[in-house]
Amino acid sequence: MKDLETAILPTIDSPGAVRALPRAALSRLAEELRSTMLRVISTHGGHLGANFGVVELTIALLRVFAPPQDRIIWDVGHQAYCYKLLTGRQKEFESLRTFGGCCGFPVRGENPCDCYGAGHAGVAISAALGMCAAQPKECTDKVIAVVGDGALGSGVALEGLNHARQYGRNLVIVLNDNKMAIAPNVGAIASYLNRIIIGRRYRYLKDLTKSIINFLPRSQSITRHIRKFEDAAKGILLPGGFFEELGIRYLGPIPGHDLDRLEKTFQAVKQDDRPVLVHVITEKGHGYAPALAEPERFHGISCFDPASGKLVKPAQTGFSAAFGRAMLAAAEKHPEMCAVVAAMADGTGLHEFAKRYPERFHDTGIAEAHAVTFASGLAAAGQHPVVAIYATFMQRACDHIFHDVCLMDLPVVFALDRAGAVEDGPTHHGIYDLGFYLALPNLTVLSPADEGEVAPMLEFALAQPGPVLIRYPRGGSGLPPSSPAPLESGRSEVRREGRDLAVWAS
Repeated sequence: MKDLETAILPTIDSPGAVRALPRAALSRLAEELRSTMLRVISTHGGHLGANFGVVELTIALLRVFAPPQDRIIWDVGHQAYCYKLLTGRQKEFESLRTFGGCCGFPVRGENPCDCYGAGHAGVAISAALGMCAAQPKECTDKVIAVVGDGALGSGVALEGLNHARQYGRNLVIVLNDNKMAIAPNVGAIASYLNRIIIGRRYRYLKDLTKSIINFLPRSQSITRHIRKFEDAAKGILLPGGFFEELGIRYLGPIPGHDLDRLEKTFQAVKQDDRPVLVHVITEKGHGYAPALAEPERFHGISCFDPASGKLVKPAQTGFSAAFGRAMLAAAEKHPEMCAVVAAMADGTGLHEFAKRYPERFHDTGIAEAHAVTFASGLAAAGQHPVVAIYATFMQRACDHIFHDVCLMDLPVVFALDRAGAVEDGPTHHGIYDLGFYLALPNLTVLSPADEGEVAPMLEFALAQPGPVLIRYPRGGSGLPPSSPAPLESGRSEVRREGRDLAVWAS
C-alpha cells in the first residue's frame, strides 16, 4: 500500500496507475489535482471552474475504463485538465496554454489517450457514435462521451441523441450537469435536467413498491405486472424517461463528487452494451471558494493570485468592453435594436445590456446556428438584432449567415469577438472565417483599428438596410483612444504617415 504522506500525483503516469491506487488514496489524489491545477492556471490562465468540478469524475472514469482501449471524448474539451494530468502529461501541463506547450483542449497526437480533439461544444455524442459504428460486432470496448457545460443543448448534440438507438452499442454518455455553461444554462433542456434533480417522486415510489413486493407471494405474473407498472411510472414521474424513449438507458442523478458512487455506477455500466446516459451532478469550481463565489469569472480566467482569487493585472478595457458600452448607447437611440448571444453574455461584453434591457436580450444557449436564424426571424419581423458571438464559434453558423441572412439581405449585425489568434489553440483561433465572409453577397465586413472605432462602426451598421459584420480581437489594441470621423462606405482613412513602406489594410 502506498505511503499516503508522500505525494501521489507524481507517481501517476498512466490510467493503469490510477486503477492500481488503493481506495484510501483517492481523496488525497483529488486534493493534489486541484492544488496542481490551481498553481498552473493561476500562472498561465485557463479554465478553472469546469476542471475543479470534474476531478472526482475523471478519477472514477479512469478507475473503471482503460483508455486508449476504451475511448473517452471530452465535450467541451476545456474539462480535460485532470485527464491530461492523469494520462502521462504532468510535465507538459506546466506549460499549459503557452507557445509550444500543453494545449488547453484535447488534441489528437498529444497523447494516445486523446482519441478526439474537441474545442467546440456538442460534438462528442456524434463522434462517439461514429466510433461505436466502426467497431467490430464482437468488440466490447466502451466509447465514453463526457458532455458538460451546457453542451447538451447544442443542436448537434441533440442530433446525436436522436441517432443513438441505431449506433449506440457500447456508448456511454456521461452528462456532467453543473447547471452552467460559461453563464447559467438557459432553455428547456436546462429546466428539464433541473426537474430530474429535484423530482424524487419516482425513486420514492419505486422503493416503496419494492418494500411492498417483499410481502407478496412470488410469481411470474406479479413480476411482469410490477415491471409494466415501473415502466409506466418512469414515463410519468421521472423526467429521465425522455432519454429512455430515445433508446438510451438513463441512470442518475449521481452525486458527482462521491467517488464510491461514481465508481460503482461506472462498473455497472461497463457490463451493459446498450447506449447508457449517466447523469452526474457536479459543482463548478468545487474545492475553491473564489470560483464558487464567481463561477462566470473563473470559467476562463487570466493570471491571478491563488490565495485571494484576484487578477494579477486588472482586466483590460479592450474591444469587448467598448462593444458593451456602444450597445448600451445604441439601445437608447434605436428602440428596434436587440441583442442575441449564444451562452456568452459576459464574454462578449453584454452582461450589463442583459441586466438593463432583459426584454431586448436573447440567449440561445450553445446553439450558434439557431442564434443566427433566430436573429434572421427577428429582422424579418421588423427588429434590428445584433448577434454577438466569438469568431471561432460563429464558424459553426456560416451556412445560416449565407442562407438565412445574406440571401434575404436582412438587417442583422454580427459582432465577432476574439477574431485572431488566442491562447486556447487552433480550435479557438478566429482566423479562418474572413475569406468566407468577404465572398458573401450583401454583407459588409468591418474591422475597428482601435476601441474608439467600435461605437461608430456599430452606429454605421445599424444605419444599413442589410447585414453588417464587425470583427475585433480579444483584449485591447494598445493604442490611445481615437475620435474617428463618421464612417462612409468605400472611403479609406490614413492612420499613419511614413516613408519607404506602404501598408494597406481593409
